[in-house]
Amino acid sequence: MMAGIDDCYTSARGCTATLGNFAKATFDAISKTYSYLTLDLWKETVFTKSPYQEFTDHLVKTHTRVSVQRTQAPTVATT
Repeated sequence: MMAGIDDCYTSARGCTATLGNFAKATFDAISKTYSYLTLDLWKETVFTKSPYQEFTDHLVKTHTRVSVQRTQAPTVATT
């Protein structure tokens, strides 16, 4: 459950200590709470496949394996 206007707690210091700035900051903070969407306001999300998922069959058919020969680095004796 969301808080109502009666449930808001405010305090001010610094630049919002004057009444005008405090009122503007409080109004701005309360206005920003309306930007949150509740579940009933959500739009239906349509998920799309990534290109890797969409073209997996094609990638499997056209992929050629490349083998790389690795040489072992010479071991250096430490004493």
